[in-house]
Amino acid sequence: MSQKQLGLVELEWVCPNCGSRNPGPEKKCTGCGRPQPQDVEFVQPVDRAIITDDQKVTEATRAPDIHCPYCNARNQADAQNCRNCGAPLTGGAQRQAGRVVGAYGDSPVKPIQCPACGTENPGDATRCTRCGAGLVPGPALEAQVQPPNAAASGCSRTMIVVAIVIGFVLLLFLYLATRTSATVGVVSDVTWQRRVAVESLVPVRREAWLTEIPAGVAVGQCRSEVVRTQDEPAPNSVEVCGTPYTVDQGTGFGKVVQDCQYQVYADRCQYTVEEWKAVDTLVTSGEGIVPSAWPALTVTEKQRPGGRSEEYVVVFETDGANYEYVIKNPAEAAQFTEGSRWSLEINTFGVLTDVGPAP
Repeated sequence: MSQKQLGLVELEWVCPNCGSRNPGPEKKCTGCGRPQPQDVEFVQPVDRAIITDDQKVTEATRAPDIHCPYCNARNQADAQNCRNCGAPLTGGAQRQAGRVVGAYGDSPVKPIQCPACGTENPGDATRCTRCGAGLVPGPALEAQVQPPNAAASGCSRTMIVVAIVIGFVLLLFLYLATRTSATVGVVSDVTWQRRVAVESLVPVRREAWLTEIPAGVAVGQCRSEVVRTQDEPAPNSVEVCGTPYTVDQGTGFGKVVQDCQYQVYADRCQYTVEEWKAVDTLVTSGEGIVPSAWPALTVTEKQRPGGRSEEYVVVFETDGANYEYVIKNPAEAAQFTEGSRWSLEINTFGVLTDVGPAP
């Protein structure tokens, strides 16, 4: 899957000391003046406009910032000494880049209500216009305290109960179907049936990619369809991209990207060929374990004999009921002579499941 870059945005971070929201490039809190700690991550900005200023673009694309090993203050990656305490930055921890901050969208920014005095502020404000308290975006706060969906939870519980009941019924059915009792049966009758299929050359409509249709075949109606999906552009392809999302660059800026694939189209066409198909079945039947000849078959120029099959139905008589046993193999059927005794396994539903020699 290829990645398509849409641009860069300025991120934000929330001061853990005073709760103030700060622009991503700011390395110290604008509310209390404390440096941004290493463990404080950047978050999706309220104003998600793509950056067009060349200077900010240059800032955004440099290496991730580094934190001072002595005072933990954040510095640019190319700095030699800490801007806060002046100590050398050798051994300092570099911020991690590549973390997905969240989905990117350009929907209108909702107003933010001040948690201290209740004043409604513009959605992109970082501090209350009335009391000066730090503001946190409303949607993020709502997402933290939103209760679980009770209806969805109830629906899930119902589905679990239904699944348990269905599973129990299936297990009970399997248990009853495999639970058998033995009885003795006597062969009272054997019938046989032999079948021969008659095949004929008939026109059959097929469908395939145009390049796969055999040469010399008349091609019918075609339509354009997706033949494959790939990561790179190609002729006759359509770009399909997912939801844009923002990736932390470790500099206070985020890269807005989309994961894209390319659907390649080709012609899917109908064509007609002649193929052998079963058009009729000839049947003979009779009684006993020794069948007569196969059905007589007369074919035309565009016909031929097809597959053959035979089956034998053995009827067992017991004290309480009669049971049928179907056999496909003539050598096996030859064992069931009329009057012979056999051990029968009957399940709970009264179905014959197995046959063996009687003791």
